[in-house]
Amino acid sequence: MIYAIDQMDGMLTCIGHESTQGKTPRHFAVGPAGEFLLAANQDSDSVVPFRLDPASGELMATGHIVGVPTPVCVKVM
Repeated sequence: MIYAIDQMDGMLTCIGHESTQGKTPRHFAVGPAGEFLLAANQDSDSVVPFRLDPASGELMATGHIVGVPTPVCVKVM
């Protein structure tokens, strides 16, 4: 799910959905600069990186899928 944050009260509003391009999304992490998001898909043995548009929050798949056996969590440093 993609959310917008109300700058006045901090409330979230769902504005869309984005596929993690795998089965059973287990965890995700956003890079420290806010440029990338990694999605860990437990049952498809993959971690999928997305570019994150800082202005709109839109996710764009990079086209790279990293094979990882049963990923549980990811950390971006």
